[in-house]
Amino acid sequence: MAGYNIRDSKSKNLRMTETRLDNETKTLSANLTLTVDSPSMQHIDPNGARDLTLPAESDSDGLVFFIYNAAGGSEVITIKDDGGSTVCTPGQNESAIVFCDGTTWAGLVGASS
Repeated sequence: MAGYNIRDSKSKNLRMTETRLDNETKTLSANLTLTVDSPSMQHIDPNGARDLTLPAESDSDGLVFFIYNAAGGSEVITIKDDGGSTVCTPGQNESAIVFCDGTTWAGLVGASS
């Protein structure tokens, strides 16, 4: 499936048109950069402290990613915008939802229950 849009830029209403899911755990050996075509749901074992870089804001209006940190230990994923600024930092067994308005990435982190 291609595309995921949850924001209607004219009315500012939320809507979901399509989803791209990735239900396999990715075990990283280096930092990760997402693109606008990356699956919206990311299940990641960082295998150490890692950076995850988001796509450029100008290409990402309405884009949302759900990122789960499936680390086996105290490993943090530092989620950054394409300019290198930290958006949020989910630790072991925490999830982040990051979303873009076309100019800025914002994020929320929550613990697993």
